[in-house]
Amino acid sequence: MKRFIGKTGKNVVLELGRGDDLLATIKLELKELGIKNAVLASAVGSLQRLVVHKPTTLGAVAVDEFETFEGAMEVCSLIGSVVGGEPHLHIVAAGVDGLHAGHVEPDTQVLYLLELWFYELTGPNLERRSTPENVKKIFENE
Repeated sequence: MKRFIGKTGKNVVLELGRGDDLLATIKLELKELGIKNAVLASAVGSLQRLVVHKPTTLGAVAVDEFETFEGAMEVCSLIGSVVGGEPHLHIVAAGVDGLHAGHVEPDTQVLYLLELWFYELTGPNLERRSTPENVKKIFENE
């Protein structure tokens, strides 16, 4: 087990608009604010494209499947963190064709709007690195 202790810094609300790329916009906005590490506390809105990946096996080495969903979707749950400036978000979204879930990937696009509430973590200098098992874990830079 690992433990990283810090303090809450800036509180930021982002409102993304139609066609905005979810991950790219988060990265850009938080970089401009000087925020490297944060938690996504709340998210409400809609999507027109959702790109996700999810694991496909129980093996020690992660093997992922990528899927893209197009159409009007309501965001039911969107949680995650930003470590070293890189968002790591998991989602459940409802479309007319059912529920879609997974790890959010680039080119996920907002339909009407998406409100995101972030709380910055200050103190530790964190980064996410891939392990030999192809799992991205959090490490502290010395």
